Amino acid sequence: MTDDISKKTIPSPVQFIIAGLSGMAASAMVHPLDLLKFRMQLSGEKGAAVDHKNSFEAIKNILRNEKMSGFYKGLSANLTRQIANTSTRIGAYNTVSEKMNKRGFTSVYHKLLISSGTGALAALISTPADVAVVRMTADGRLPPDKKRNYKHVFDALLRIGKEEGMVGLWRGTVPTVTKAMISNVTQLMSYDYAKTFFKKSYDMKEGLVLHTVSSMISGVVYAVCSCPIDVLKTRIQQQTFVNGKGEYLNMLDASRKLVKSEGITALWKGLPFYYMRIAPATVLLFIYMEQLNYAYKRYFMK
Repeated sequence: MTDDISKKTIPSPVQFIIAGLSGMAASAMVHPLDLLKFRMQLSGEKGAAVDHKNSFEAIKNILRNEKMSGFYKGLSANLTRQIANTSTRIGAYNTVSEKMNKRGFTSVYHKLLISSGTGALAALISTPADVAVVRMTADGRLPPDKKRNYKHVFDALLRIGKEEGMVGLWRGTVPTVTKAMISNVTQLMSYDYAKTFFKKSYDMKEGLVLHTVSSMISGVVYAVCSCPIDVLKTRIQQQTFVNGKGEYLNMLDASRKLVKSEGITALWKGLPFYYMRIAPATVLLFIYMEQLNYAYKRYFMK
């Protein structure tokens, strides 16, 4: 029965919906780690009222200055980002992959092209929400006179558009797209190959154990490869512009200044929280998605 169900193909619109719902559910559970990741990535940057020397100090400062609710700042923007990003990158990846597989295009190069292309498309669509997430989660570290105090994601998007124009909404598009391409390649391809490996080498069957093990491996690969780009993206999207000029001109300028002032290891700032966020988020994302796929095939497809 399980084998028959697993062979069924889910319609493309449903795949997009399932991917978006899975991403939202996973992000809602790990959002505090997301916030801590952003705060650590911005540590050492100028203009902060509160800076964090290490992860424990970050947690202590947030609890003292912003209470427990501080860990959920920017949640509305994070959920909005998942609707735009995860639904597109995974829904499009699954849809295109299935069509390519049916035509015999199953090589690693084809998967590389599909995953990077769908990741780039998703990033372009979701960049405004991504900017809102960074701004809202980072607001608590700024002095009172520089706080943006966005009420929710829509307030953030409207104000950014009004105050900084369309350019402001797509601030950091290059690093966002670059990160998305790396993320999609490392996350989706490593998950697919991990599943295939454990099925063939250890005769593991489709189910919770296989999905959990594969997604944990995927999370490690994803976190290590994409962290430097994520740090640069956060720095660029967070910066405040004075007379049309910011601290960083572009991704290369940001990387040069960051490495020069804080060392090469600064590119992996916040990696523990980044991995702690990526690992459970990746596990939860794929588990939710696999379970929703199975439920849809079982109860809605004849």
